[in-house]
Amino acid sequence: MKRPVTITISHSLGREAARQRLQGGVGKVRDKLGSFGMQLVEETWQDDTLQFGVAALGHTVSGKIEVEDALVRVEVMLPLMLAIFAEKLKLGVEKQAQILLEHKPTKA
Repeated sequence: MKRPVTITISHSLGREAARQRLQGGVGKVRDKLGSFGMQLVEETWQDDTLQFGVAALGHTVSGKIEVEDALVRVEVMLPLMLAIFAEKLKLGVEKQAQILLEHKPTKA
């Protein structure tokens, strides 16, 4: 049995720019996961949706990221044994997504 955890992060970049930022930031996320003993084992983009899998604590956690015009929706399916980490997961995902989606003014 798995428990879905849904996280939404608003942004002002527009769909295309937000997707590009997320695609460009996957390497940073992979490195961050590695520092916690986790591994990105699946990464498949189709249009504005990323299907992913993360190996952690002997389990593979699957999920998807959907990029919309003004928000990003992250859905992670946690095995019941890992559901106790749901709040920490939410905080970590929100923080990393905000860093990747932070509006950076262009230099003149």
